Formats: sequence, structure tokens, C-alpha cells
Amino acid sequence: MKMVYAGRAGERGMALLLVLASVIILALIVGGLWEASEPGWEESSLRRAEYQAGMLAESGLVVAMHPEIEPGDAALRFRFDENRDYEVLITSEGARIPVNSLTEAPWRDATTELFVSWGMDAASASRAVDSLADWIDEDGEVLSNGAENAFYAGLQHPEYPLNEPFTSLEQMLFVAGMDVVARKQPLWRDYFTIFSDGLVDLNAASWEVVSAITGATYDSALNFVSVRNGDDGIAGTIDDYVFDDVGEVQAVLGISDSEWGEISSLVSLVPGIRRIESTGRIGEFRETRVILARESGNEFTVLARFRNGG
Repeated sequence: MKMVYAGRAGERGMALLLVLASVIILALIVGGLWEASEPGWEESSLRRAEYQAGMLAESGLVVAMHPEIEPGDAALRFRFDENRDYEVLITSEGARIPVNSLTEAPWRDATTELFVSWGMDAASASRAVDSLADWIDEDGEVLSNGAENAFYAGLQHPEYPLNEPFTSLEQMLFVAGMDVVARKQPLWRDYFTIFSDGLVDLNAASWEVVSAITGATYDSALNFVSVRNGDDGIAGTIDDYVFDDVGEVQAVLGISDSEWGEISSLVSLVPGIRRIESTGRIGEFRETRVILARESGNEFTVLARFRNGG
């Protein structure tokens, strides 16, 4: 197995030196802004902590956007003192299912399997998935378990469905059957995206998504993620293993060539859009900032920014 970060200690050391100066400057800016604004600031201590934690999170984003920084780099975790620090996780937006692709049957099948893995029965899972597809497709024909205008009109919402792609994950809560999904898995937002290249990155996806997409057993998917997380068992650290060979993926997941052929158009082993989550901490108060960026050479193009996870 090839460890992609092996032999990069020199590069990481150089990257750390390059960003330490930026960290120090940013720390001085944060402190200066705070001292300058303190005399006339009458907001509560909560608001002050929110501001400071947010600035620390922004500092982490600046470091993470440096072209020499890789996932797991030591510079992504910095402690100013016992009450102030930031921590950054770099992963792939491809870890999430592209919800606007549910008009295609393979994506609906995979998402149904995902909902079942959360404890939903097959009928309820199919109801939610087909309704999501009906919401974004351009026609008024109802999928076998879906919901179109007649259903929503009966609920006094004749304006639904919008018959256009989702522009926010929150819109999914208006869809028939999603109330059941939200009860079964309160963190459902972490499994979907409206920003992606349309493929699931198997080097970043959760075991549930890996199983749902590939058809691998739960045990095989859990083992796959365990291998991927390295010896420390933690995602996003320096010892993470990156799969770059399809045959190796098949072997670990226990899927055949024909099974891989059925899902190969849905998955990737290469990150498309980088997801950078930076959390600043002031005492017990935390603020998170998220940037989604597409990498091209040594440059990043920012596609979206969120606060507290988005």
C-alpha cells in the first residue's frame, strides 16, 4: 500500500515555516482589533467571545489556503494560549451525496440505501428519496413513491415542488418524507451537498455513504474507512491512507469487477472540491468557518463560504 504523505516531511516543515509568520501577524491583528474596539464595545461577553473565536477561525482558513498545506499538517492546529486556539480540518466535499443528482436512478438507489442504514424502513426511505427527485425534476410526473403538486396543494402549499435544483440544504426539509429522515438522523445535512463535481470521493466519504454507493456490506465499509484513517484511527491526520488503485478498493470492500462497473460513474478516488472547516476557540466558546474551494495548480477558487458548518 502506498502512503501518500511518506517522504514529505521536508515539504511540510517548509510549509510550517511559511505559515508561522502569517499566524503571528494574524494573532497581532486579532489582539489589536480587540484592544481598539474594547473601550466602546457594550455588547455582552458572548458577543465578544463570538467575535474573537470567529477571527481565530478566519486565521485558520488563511493558513489552510496556503498552497503548501496538506491535510494533517501541524500548522492546521495552533494554540495561542490555554484559552485561545484554532483547529482546521481539510477534507473533500465529495464525501457527500450530490442531492441535485437524484433525478438519476443510481443516485436514488444509493440514497435509499443510506436512509435504510439510518434505521428507516424501505418504504419510508423510498418515499423521501423519490420526493426529493420529484422536487428537482422539471416535469409533473410523480415517481412511484414520490410527491408532486397535488400532494403539496393538499397541504396548502400549491407553490411546491419548485421543480428546480436545491440551492440550500434547508430546502430539503420542505420535501415529503424528510421529516422522518431528520428524526432518524439529525445530522443528515452532513451527508449531502449542493456543491460538488457530481462524484462521491471514496477517500473521504463516511462508511454509510461508502456502503450505500458501492453495495459493500457494513462491515466491509467500516473496515475500508478504518484502513483509510491510518494507525491513529482519526480522519484528516498525517497518517491517513489514500487509496489510488481501483483493484485495491475492490479488494478491501469485497466487490467484484461487475459490481464496480455499475458504480464507477458515481465515484472517484481524487478529491474534486476541497472542504476546509476551521474552528476558533475562546474558552468554551467555538465558532466554525467553512470554505469550499476548487484547487487548480497552486491556486484555489473559492466557491462558497459558510458560518458554523453551513
